[in-house]
Amino acid sequence: MSRRKIDEINNKFNRLVSILMGIGLTAVVVRELVKTYFGIQSLVQQAVKETGKHEKSEKSFLIPESPKVSFKDLVGFEKIKEELKSALEWPLKYRSLIKDYDVEPINGICLFGPPGCGKTYFVKCAAGQFNVNLFLASPSTIGSMWYGQTEKRIRKLFKEARKHSPSIIAIDEADKLLPRSSSSSVHPRILSEFLQNLDGLLSEEKPVIVILMTNEPWKIHDAIIRRGRINRIIYVPPPDYESRIQLFKHYMAKCSQLVDDSIDYEELGKLTEPSERGYYSSAAIREITRTAKEEALSEAISTGVKKKITMKHLKAALLKVPPDIIADLIPKYEKWAIMYSSYIS
Repeated sequence: MSRRKIDEINNKFNRLVSILMGIGLTAVVVRELVKTYFGIQSLVQQAVKETGKHEKSEKSFLIPESPKVSFKDLVGFEKIKEELKSALEWPLKYRSLIKDYDVEPINGICLFGPPGCGKTYFVKCAAGQFNVNLFLASPSTIGSMWYGQTEKRIRKLFKEARKHSPSIIAIDEADKLLPRSSSSSVHPRILSEFLQNLDGLLSEEKPVIVILMTNEPWKIHDAIIRRGRINRIIYVPPPDYESRIQLFKHYMAKCSQLVDDSIDYEELGKLTEPSERGYYSSAAIREITRTAKEEALSEAISTGVKKKITMKHLKAALLKVPPDIIADLIPKYEKWAIMYSSYIS
């Protein structure tokens, strides 16, 4: 075969290889373009979904509640009720008189203590007691994945509270929204926005009170809890002996016709005393009564005869519901209360 023929064959082969490589490269490019397109579509759909969620949560915490409960519905905690009542009554009912006496009204309150002890319910009862609007928010409802949206929501929250004054802004899990330390660059902006709005209340006539609630007060930023911003810091501890007795009576009263008269509430108060196992919260006592009712209900279903709820059912429930507050945690709350609290029960 001549050299010329060989060169001709090689040229044809090279052209074929180039065409095949081009086809392959085009396929790869098309494939990557398709993947990118569907990836962008997926991100857009997710963003729309998340935006919808945030818009829904935004609407929820910007709509004021009008609680129908009051301090009369609060069981136990008498001293704390009085402290909270006095802290709220003056700025909400006698704001003009306070101004005459040149006394700065209370605009900030912090309720702290173990979980399950009724901090949120305290706030709802306070709003109902004084017939004011309640804006209940938390980091999950205020926070946003979008740049600047959390600060915007804080501004909207305060704006709506002023619009519907007299009102209470209650922030649950305040330590997560306004932490003492954070590696995030977002939290300083959130803190600054919150402080500006909180300080702005001092120069306004409209009665708006901010109540922070937290299970970990030592994690809240110092700039928030200083005097002049948060004027009342109130410790909400686990229920004491008298409060536990009242709680048992309260939860059993809802089905009083099926409660045996021999139930010893004083003994129940003693059986739920703090120990090395821990402390019983208000929520845990409610769970004990619910479990006891289930025990009696189970017997009624199996026998076909209504059974009264007895001490036996409540003691059986106590075995199933352990204390829900770690014993070692209480001294930490008490130490913080001594350092910061304006009222210690």
